Amino acid sequence: MLMSRLLCRRITPGQFTAGRRLIVTTIARRSEVKTPVQEWGWAYLQRQKALGRPIAPHLTIYQRQLTWMVSGLHRVTGCVMAGVLLFGGIGFAVLPFNFTQFVEYIRSWHIPAVITSAFKFIIAFPIIFHSLNGIRFLGFDLAKGVDNTAAIYKSGYLVLALSTIIAAFVVFNAWPSNQSHATKRH
Repeated sequence: MLMSRLLCRRITPGQFTAGRRLIVTTIARRSEVKTPVQEWGWAYLQRQKALGRPIAPHLTIYQRQLTWMVSGLHRVTGCVMAGVLLFGGIGFAVLPFNFTQFVEYIRSWHIPAVITSAFKFIIAFPIIFHSLNGIRFLGFDLAKGVDNTAAIYKSGYLVLALSTIIAAFVVFNAWPSNQSHATKRH
């Protein structure tokens, strides 16, 4: 078995030995065969690369619009939340402490309330935005409000405004309770 492994490693896919002769196949690899359209496309991409142009369109060539910015933010917040849940869950499952101990450890740093409030807003805003914008997108899936561009913009601004207001309310509502916890302990 070891000999067959060594033999397979030495022989490339395009050649094999029969007796003492080396037989080379004339069949081109599938990845090397290109249709005329593929050849033209490859040459076009190489010319674009030589001119220093990007291979694919990117956001810098488009005018900034609320529609794609809110859509992109929705995707980013969803990915970030999924990553935090995944890695946070794995981390707390593997590490020798739980979430409550972690929070108490952070509280032991005695970080000023302004800074903790900023972090709370950074945590609250994506959750609230993603939830509200998800409801907005469900409305779009039901073909509600998609026939009028002004309505799409209004709903986008409404989601951003409500997300900011609700996240600020959540942080503001939690801020006095942190002060009372700090005074009760000392």
